[in-house]
Amino acid sequence: METENIMKICSKCNELKNICEFGYDKNGKYLTKSICKLCKRKADNLYVTKNKIKVKASLKNYHNSDKGRETLKKASNKWRVNNKEKHRTSSKNSNLKYRINNKNKINNWFRLERKNNPIFKISANIRSSISTSLSENNYTKKSKTTQILGCSFEEFKTYIESKFQPWMNWNNYGLYNAELNYGWDIDHIIPLSTAKTEEDVIRLNHYTNLQPLCSYINRVVKKDKLYEDSP
Repeated sequence: METENIMKICSKCNELKNICEFGYDKNGKYLTKSICKLCKRKADNLYVTKNKIKVKASLKNYHNSDKGRETLKKASNKWRVNNKEKHRTSSKNSNLKYRINNKNKINNWFRLERKNNPIFKISANIRSSISTSLSENNYTKKSKTTQILGCSFEEFKTYIESKFQPWMNWNNYGLYNAELNYGWDIDHIIPLSTAKTEEDVIRLNHYTNLQPLCSYINRVVKKDKLYEDSP
């Protein structure tokens, strides 16, 4: 461990300097003699150069240890706190660069998730639906989707399933071929077109105003009307 810095003759360069009490000689051998910071830095660099594999393995073991992970976590958190704006900009640029360089990979992952994960598909659709309904009325989304929805996506999935007709399932969600009972959509019971205020839009996106409805009825028969008023 490095002792308190004092002025002393360095055992390496023989000059009067700020001294620390450890270091390495020119062959990388550990010293217990007094050595100045500059000589220590040079000796450390020399040791690393001559022992790259050993140093790399040592660092890897340390970073994989509980102590190493905790140290890195604290250092990372400290850096983010002291560099908030730089961190935001760096993260934003990094995420954007990753999306640009991995566009096909991301799109393929998104398609697979939508196909195989009902909760992912329904959450993506609900987020898009709520954002669209607000922006079309010149309002800004100020709350989380689940706050507007009034429940978690898992709870919403269970709620929609409780409203299923016998022919409905997650495999025919969103399908349409202009025939009855082929596919189904998530329908607003009281249409969003009736909204007059931002509060109306929020209220009409609550889960209690949503239901699974045959896509043909939703898109052709009902459209923006109450279903009981439809011909």
